[in-house]
Amino acid sequence: MSHTTPAAGRSRNRRRLDVTTVLSVVLPLFTVAALALVRPDVPTPDATPPEETALTRSVVICPSGAPEAALATSNGAGGGVDYLLGDQDGSAEVTATGVTTVTGGKGPLVVRAEGELAPGLVAGRFESPLASAECRAPAPDQWFTGLGSGARHTSVLELVNPDAGPAVVDATLYGVSGVVDAPELRGVAVPGRGAVRLSLAELVPRRDELALHVTTSRGRVTASLRDRYQQLGTGGAAEDWLRPQDAPATSNLLLGMAPGAGLRTLVLLNPGTDETRATVRVVSDRSVFSPAGLEEVVLPPQSVTRVSLTELMRGAAGDGALGLLVDSPAPITATVRTYAGGDLSHAVPGAPIAQPTTVLAPTGDKQVVLAGATQAGTVTVTARTADGEVVADERIEVVAGRGYVVDVPRRAVLLTVTPRRTDVIGSVVVADDDGAAVIRLREQVTSGLIGSVRPGL
Repeated sequence: MSHTTPAAGRSRNRRRLDVTTVLSVVLPLFTVAALALVRPDVPTPDATPPEETALTRSVVICPSGAPEAALATSNGAGGGVDYLLGDQDGSAEVTATGVTTVTGGKGPLVVRAEGELAPGLVAGRFESPLASAECRAPAPDQWFTGLGSGARHTSVLELVNPDAGPAVVDATLYGVSGVVDAPELRGVAVPGRGAVRLSLAELVPRRDELALHVTTSRGRVTASLRDRYQQLGTGGAAEDWLRPQDAPATSNLLLGMAPGAGLRTLVLLNPGTDETRATVRVVSDRSVFSPAGLEEVVLPPQSVTRVSLTELMRGAAGDGALGLLVDSPAPITATVRTYAGGDLSHAVPGAPIAQPTTVLAPTGDKQVVLAGATQAGTVTVTARTADGEVVADERIEVVAGRGYVVDVPRRAVLLTVTPRRTDVIGSVVVADDDGAAVIRLREQVTSGLIGSVRPGL
């Protein structure tokens, strides 16, 4: 048994007292010294928004398709590009005025440009029977409306990653009764410089109309959707690419009604949590009007709604119709699907263009359809052949509240639309013996953003 002597206890108490005394003196001194280093008179810099800079590097992606693809420039600057077409690497020279054709496999096309050509690079990919793929840069947020996952109407989602690192994509599927549980569409990994194809009929078999919201949570991805439709009793099936919408909107202008009698369907998605309503008006070369017999459309929350336009377009309202204007209090998405003469095509909402915009198109009868002018102005349509020859250069006066049509020669494949004093929305409608395709006008991205970095304290 051990005992503590009084002397030993006093010694430990003195040591504890000494430490406490030292800390009580030193800690306040350290605090004063630290406060002295703070300079309240020096203001903290405000957060600076990203700076806009000229685009010096770009990548354009076309989905899988025919073994040929077309390249061109919209800003008159030619130059060399590197590309991957299917499994085949290559390089090509894009001329300042004509069209360059590259060949390879049937897989996706990834084209990279640098320097002055970067903001002007455009690409196109076409098939026979007539189908047109939209080639564009990766986007983090894309909406597809009017797809299917059944035996009669089915769609395949293609995800292309242009970069070396992996990417991750999440997709939300909507049906006529609300959000569809589809865990197979969440957390989809896309390997570096690779592609993933998802057959919706295999993953989520359903018979109703669908819409898809695709978001990229990691990396960069371009999403494309191949749509396939078959009318009962006709035997054959038709295919075309369904273009995405950048975001839901309260006003959706869909231009480009493929010619011919057939089935025409308007498909609407209300992604919001509250019910909303939509009014549908017809755009013609004379006015924008509400057709008799077409009532306001009720759109349940987070649901897809289908509106048959077949009888309406066969009547007087369809005579001279160039497109539809769909307005709603809440943001929605929309697509017009046309199945005519055994061919499938889609009209999707366009975005206003204020600068010269160039698109590639296949040979065939074609028209540039314009509407949505914000005020009186002019639009010039310049058409070139593959070797750069100008075969049409037409200038028209435009005003708000009506549509316009500019006929383009059959052999023209490179079209530039230049608005002045107004914004417009437009599409190119191409028709041939084996079908039709609708190519919307998309303004070129000519600049990028650089984040502001300030030193820490």
